[in-house]
Amino acid sequence: MNDSKKNENIVFIESALIDLVPILLDTLVKELAEMEKTFEDGDFVKLQEQAHSSRGAALTYGFDAYAEVLLDLQHAAKSEASEITKYLFGLLHGLLESVEFKVNSSNGKA
Repeated sequence: MNDSKKNENIVFIESALIDLVPILLDTLVKELAEMEKTFEDGDFVKLQEQAHSSRGAALTYGFDAYAEVLLDLQHAAKSEASEITKYLFGLLHGLLESVEFKVNSSNGKA
């Protein structure tokens, strides 16, 4: 059993943002569903735009791993790489299901 995978998906954020995390996660889940619908419709241009927008939200909260996969999704959509796109959707779902947000207790530089 490999617990290190779960530990890789911890996001540390400022305490002022912690109460907004449920809203962020709900938004990201809805955006992912919309991106999957767009993909099913074959609209790769719109999919690139959606991935870019969702990436901005993820980066605002320091959800860098999710943002990186969204960047890959943008590139896959630009290339209209369907199999890679499907794989990336799976990664995004996994990240959303396993992410844990914690308050950054660091007050300054270490």
